[in-house]
Amino acid sequence: MNCDEARELVTGLIDNELSGPERSSIQAHLKECSRCLRDYELERALKREIHKVGARMTAPAELKRKILTNHGLLPNDSESPNPSSTPIFRPFRRPAFAFALLVIVLLPIIYFVQPHGQPISLAALEIQEKIAAGELSLRKTTSQNELRDWQTGAVDGKFAPMEYDLSSMQVQPVGGVVQEINGRKILVTVYTGNKMSVTCFTFLGTEQDAPRDATVFYDQGRKMNFYTFSRNGYNAILHREGKVICILMSDMPAEKLLALATGKADKV
Repeated sequence: MNCDEARELVTGLIDNELSGPERSSIQAHLKECSRCLRDYELERALKREIHKVGARMTAPAELKRKILTNHGLLPNDSESPNPSSTPIFRPFRRPAFAFALLVIVLLPIIYFVQPHGQPISLAALEIQEKIAAGELSLRKTTSQNELRDWQTGAVDGKFAPMEYDLSSMQVQPVGGVVQEINGRKILVTVYTGNKMSVTCFTFLGTEQDAPRDATVFYDQGRKMNFYTFSRNGYNAILHREGKVICILMSDMPAEKLLALATGKADKV
């Protein structure tokens, strides 16, 4: 067996598609030819990486539907009984060509198909839903100072949780948690009482962390913007103080929550 014949069988060997005599011949050749062995190892490594990437890819349901229902994208079985034997597929047997194809075609597809990071404000909503469903454990507390010290320590003192005094509404901090989203830590404080619950999310960020469809209110007295948005029955208010972002989130009416955020409730 010469090298050209061997390269034609490399892919079949990796995919376990060769007959007994073919397998024996190519294996014998690879023991004697370091160049073909290198091509074999390269293509096998490439296929492993493609499988790893494929396992992490998540296509949107609509894209999957279009691919599966658009029969024009796939060849007719009667026209191409053995795709790997047709001329158009022969270049795929060359590792260098396969690698170039991966870079040119597969990586852009991965970029557009895989889920991209969502705004941290919407990720905060998911945290809120987990808390409400009892899926996220809180560090219980009877002291706001103790909770603040613990959360501040969890971020190495880089920032502290934004705090509110809601005692006039008979609402007190009952617990908190520290979460990390896309490498950014969020300090979460839960206030409850008087049949209501308010969650405060504090993290380092900018006003770009607000959802794009948020409504903006400018507070003339405090000279700052307040961004309001709602999802799944929860209302939220985002505002920035220096480098610190605070999101108040609750199922209470949006106008009441906005009043808390704009300082009509006493801030600690």
